[in-house]
Amino acid sequence: MSETKGTRCGQRIVAVIDLGDHRVGDDRSFGGGAAVGEGQRVDPPHAIQRFANRRLAGQPLLLRMAARLSECQWVDEIYAVGCHLPDSMTQLKSPVIHPLSLPTCHLVERVGAIVDRTMPTWVFYVPANRPFVDAALVDGLLSKACKSGRGDYFGYTSSAQGRTPMERLGLAGEVCHADAIRRLRRNADRLSPGQTLAGCMEDAPGDYELNFVPVPDELDRCGLRFVIEDEHDWDEAHLVCESVREVDAGWQQVARLVSQKEHLRDATRSVDSI
Repeated sequence: MSETKGTRCGQRIVAVIDLGDHRVGDDRSFGGGAAVGEGQRVDPPHAIQRFANRRLAGQPLLLRMAARLSECQWVDEIYAVGCHLPDSMTQLKSPVIHPLSLPTCHLVERVGAIVDRTMPTWVFYVPANRPFVDAALVDGLLSKACKSGRGDYFGYTSSAQGRTPMERLGLAGEVCHADAIRRLRRNADRLSPGQTLAGCMEDAPGDYELNFVPVPDELDRCGLRFVIEDEHDWDEAHLVCESVREVDAGWQQVARLVSQKEHLRDATRSVDSI
């Protein structure tokens, strides 16, 4: 990344794409358990393990996300981290993403490993099931975090429905201060698996300052979501890509397409029911 990007605010920023734990959630074991040590707090099987190695519009989902994040003006480096990653992920030939495979551990320990390696001021965290993660929305959060001078966390929220719909919207992620990640990691054994970083902060001992930013009005409506959680979502993502072929298409274009063509969802459901 150029020095004119994230470091322009005098603070180092690293993006982390979370690939989850592939011992408990890849295509071969999806829906099943895994043998782990007694007392270990590990992620349950999740879509990020199931879909991250698949190809969308001819490109691995992970590389698609990395390409979109590389357009961010506030990000210095992009890392992909997960547990027990397959060779297809650790040996990626990409100039913009650095993969890291770890033993089974909690998501805050995965992010903490990247913090140790890169020594950033802020971390942008996103699960690896968001093919339309948007650089402008990410930059919006990062700029607010860097300019705030305070706070442990920044994330988007719906003005009417709170932050839960934003977790399913799938166009951005979460911004955390590196010191907050270090504090969370010290309490990883007390945290439930499979949470968001905001959820971890709310459950962890101690006080954390969470800041929530209203999502743009065009995205603040019920039912609009781009997270891939099941095969139906995967099929819909393909339909969107067929209509919006630019890999770096902005959220306005993607959201407008889905808003104008709600029949895309109905058509897919009809095919599934045959």
